[in-house]
Amino acid sequence: MVDETLTTTVDSLINLLKEVDKIELEEAAKKLDLSVDIIQSWVDFLVEEKLVGIEYKFTTPYIYFNKPKEKSKAEKKEEESIEKMKEDFHKKAAEKKISKIEAKDLWKNHLLQKMDKKKDFFFKESRKRGLFNPEELWKEYKDKLLNS
Repeated sequence: MVDETLTTTVDSLINLLKEVDKIELEEAAKKLDLSVDIIQSWVDFLVEEKLVGIEYKFTTPYIYFNKPKEKSKAEKKEEESIEKMKEDFHKKAAEKKISKIEAKDLWKNHLLQKMDKKKDFFFKESRKRGLFNPEELWKEYKDKLLNS
């Protein structure tokens, strides 16, 4: 069986953007041998999906690939801290002869209790900072913690 990958011209655009820092929209169209209108429509969609960015210098649009955002030191430290807490929790559970399934449920309950104590603070800070849709942010944060 031959291992083949199907690529599209949109993939070609993304690959081009990965190779360069920024490129004029018109130049990208020339390199890909496509019309500016087609590239513009793809870019409009990819910007909405946050895969691609666009900026203007005077009236010239430049497009670029949105590289994955690196985690801040605080985010890394929080993840390490939570992982360490989880590891310690499961170690203690094993010492007390608690099954892995029960320990997993107990860990989730433990996290939910801790999170409930922080929820009010989270929403207060969200309102203070004018964040849009704090409920969705809270859900995303909660899901991330519970599924780690």
